[in-house]
Amino acid sequence: MPDVTIVLTIFDKFLKILGLIREGKIKRDEKIDQGLQALYKALNETKSYVASLGEGNARNRIKEHDIAYMWHEASVPIRHIDPDLARRCFLKGSYWHEPESWSEAQVEESRIALDQVLDSIKSLLLKT
Repeated sequence: MPDVTIVLTIFDKFLKILGLIREGKIKRDEKIDQGLQALYKALNETKSYVASLGEGNARNRIKEHDIAYMWHEASVPIRHIDPDLARRCFLKGSYWHEPESWSEAQVEESRIALDQVLDSIKSLLLKT
């Protein structure tokens, strides 16, 4: 018959391991949520800005730089979840720093058009 102290020690260590696993999952879920929130913010701000341009409003370089920053910021937490999407978010930020230097073909080839990024976000949301 095993010593009760040994059994309790093993059980205690097992519970600690389960706690660490649970804590790790909670932190991972929090990172996913932070990444998705940053993505939604960048996406919504971009869509609003593009809509304002479509209504005839003048370009706003400060707003474009803010949007670029949001896309770059969103790329950081997403890199742990979806490296390809993180790369594309970074490229999207680069686009907003100098949109006039990007052709439609480059945007399409880089897969950074708003609808393409939105589709990737939806896929990511369904996977997590």
